[in-house]
Amino acid sequence: MDHPSPSLSPVDDPRQVVAKIEQKALRLSALLRELDNHPIPLDPDLQDELDAVLDQLGCRIAATRALQQRGAVPVA
Repeated sequence: MDHPSPSLSPVDDPRQVVAKIEQKALRLSALLRELDNHPIPLDPDLQDELDAVLDQLGCRIAATRALQQRGAVPVA
């Protein structure tokens, strides 16, 4: 998952990039809230897969924040 998203191009305005990320984060948050509010039984393999996805997302967020703090990623 280290490839750039086809929906983002190098010429995108940083504000547009942030807006796209915020939009997708809100959608993910709504899906996770729905799962929290209406739990469904998941078989162990599917639960492991969901846990792996959430761990990967957490790692990706931490890496992006670390790069921004180092100044490697410009902050608008």
